[in-house]
Amino acid sequence: MPIFKRRRRNAVEADPIGAFWSWWSASGATAVADAVARRQPTDVNEELNERIARISPDLEWELGPGLHAAHVLIVTAAGNPAQRAVARRWLRAAPPSDQTWEYADLRRPGPAVTIQFDGLPPVATDESVVSIEPDTASVHVGVHHPVFASLSVDAQRRVTFLILDLVLGEEMVETWVGAIDTLPAPPEDAVPIDSLLPAVAGFAAEHTLEDGSPAWKMLEGTRDGQRVIATAEYPLRSIRRPHLDTHVAVSIHYPVVREDGLPESEMLDELRAFEDHLTDRLGGSGNLLAHETSAGVRILHYYTDGTTPADAQLQAATTGWPHGKVTLTTEPDPAWHNVSHLSG
Repeated sequence: MPIFKRRRRNAVEADPIGAFWSWWSASGATAVADAVARRQPTDVNEELNERIARISPDLEWELGPGLHAAHVLIVTAAGNPAQRAVARRWLRAAPPSDQTWEYADLRRPGPAVTIQFDGLPPVATDESVVSIEPDTASVHVGVHHPVFASLSVDAQRRVTFLILDLVLGEEMVETWVGAIDTLPAPPEDAVPIDSLLPAVAGFAAEHTLEDGSPAWKMLEGTRDGQRVIATAEYPLRSIRRPHLDTHVAVSIHYPVVREDGLPESEMLDELRAFEDHLTDRLGGSGNLLAHETSAGVRILHYYTDGTTPADAQLQAATTGWPHGKVTLTTEPDPAWHNVSHLSG
């Protein structure tokens, strides 16, 4: 039975993530497991609220049954892109899972449950019905639950997102679901909620490579009257790599020979080799997610972990380009807004 809580603000610690795991290892894990065993999980609400609020007041937490352990503690950004990197860093600092506890930073799909949320009546997820409408880029979903008649509009929206997170898991919702509608009445094309996971999973499989890695797509257009060719990971969703919260745009200038401003074959080979050189220098601190080429400039869109010196590594690696200037622009962008024009 998942328990959901909101945090209240608290004092800032120098290393709140380290402090949380020190407390957890010393006494917290045992105290919380004991409270769950006694079926009194609310006994530890205040302590968990305070400890997690010190990491960020905008994080949410959840207790539930684990996949490989008796229990799972989930600390999630709950759809807030600005908090995803924090939640992922909390997870990366976690101790190894054991028979009692495992840890996650995203809500997982699971069997039907009854949601208990502060101030709301119990909500049985399996009483929901949905409408499902795929298009070329995502699956649009409408959700209706009988309890909506007794809830405010804001509460209906909150419950809608919780239902989707529990049925599909946060990653699938934020990667593959497009528009989400809260429906006050059952739609004409309503299907049971248990139809949703196979429908969205099937859609995802059609748009993912066989090894499970993201596909790439090519786009073409014009900018200021100039032809633009772009290639981008598909779909461009920050939920897939939440720790990559910093955008580094590398602009590589090359000599223009063709009338349309695009590089000729030999220059394109050099640009690709230089791109490989930059990417290799990053190691595990970032990923190239898109590039666009137009009018003598190729822009590489890297996303990096802002707690690492990845931007300095890229800057140091740009000195070997002989055909023009190379400039870097770095800024925090946890929601990946700077590549939204390439997301399709």
